[in-house]
Amino acid sequence: MSLPDSHCVLYNLGVDEDIFHLLFHCPFSMACWSTLQLTIPNSHDVGFIVESLKAQLYLPFHMEILITMCWFIWSMRNDLIFRSMPHSVNRCKQVFKKEFALIILRASKGKIPTSYRFMATTICIILF
Repeated sequence: MSLPDSHCVLYNLGVDEDIFHLLFHCPFSMACWSTLQLTIPNSHDVGFIVESLKAQLYLPFHMEILITMCWFIWSMRNDLIFRSMPHSVNRCKQVFKKEFALIILRASKGKIPTSYRFMATTICIILF
């Protein structure tokens, strides 16, 4: 797909916006991850980044947290482009919190071990 400009739309840094920049290395995404008390390693190896975040979280449901945050970082970017809504770390944190609460609710209705539900609820209390 040919685009007129491939630079980061969130900050005027003259940096090409690839998937690693958008989700992990952009100052906005790094601030979003920081709200979860996570530090993104300076790497373009997605496996290394995921393993680092997994180790920092040390939770059996780490992928749910990582995927949810990636989705909302992506959504904030798209809101800016398509709806002219300014990006906000606080708004990203709030929608993450709301969606993660729904994930916990859905999980509690399924066959998820009680210990996992407890840990998910605890992480929401601790982080928010």
